[in-house]
Amino acid sequence: MPKELEGMKEGIQYSQNKMFKEDTKKFYRNLGTKNIEVREPPSMAEVETYWKSLRGEEAQHNERAEWIRREQKRKVSYMGWMPIQITEISSFLSKAHNWKSPGSDQIQNYWLKVFPATHRHITKSFNVIIEEPGKAPDWLTTGITYLIPKSGDSKEVRNYRPIACLTTTYNTLTGKTAKRISTHLEEQSLLPA
Repeated sequence: MPKELEGMKEGIQYSQNKMFKEDTKKFYRNLGTKNIEVREPPSMAEVETYWKSLRGEEAQHNERAEWIRREQKRKVSYMGWMPIQITEISSFLSKAHNWKSPGSDQIQNYWLKVFPATHRHITKSFNVIIEEPGKAPDWLTTGITYLIPKSGDSKEVRNYRPIACLTTTYNTLTGKTAKRISTHLEEQSLLPA
């Protein structure tokens, strides 16, 4: 085997071994997938025009639909909101993937995990934001969008799928909030069977 191919093979094996160690799910997901070579990506103007056209007009919904009236008549207990506790944040972060792509703040979950002294401040900030959403800093909800090629001609905008990387701090806040809402919905039997 020529030396160039041996070097490429070793490089691929190294990156696959590293991926297996750091993110096993990603490793298995990538097995058998082929890399799509992007020769000539679409321009930013083409991308913006394409995605704006897909969003289109705001949909009109039937505000008097039967299911809405039926749900309004159900006796459902109000979901009280208790302030988030430090233990909830620590528990949530302990299960978060260390090296997930960070958002605009470039802080990965690993750093939030290994500096537990920050959990008190994060928790306090989350509770302020929940009580007064206007106090949320702009950076918290600012994401970075990447276009990932799906297949076909790389010049065509429709052959890409967008992935938005939001800050890990935002993902922690929304993940914790979603968990509480999900628990309430289950306790009240509000989810379809």
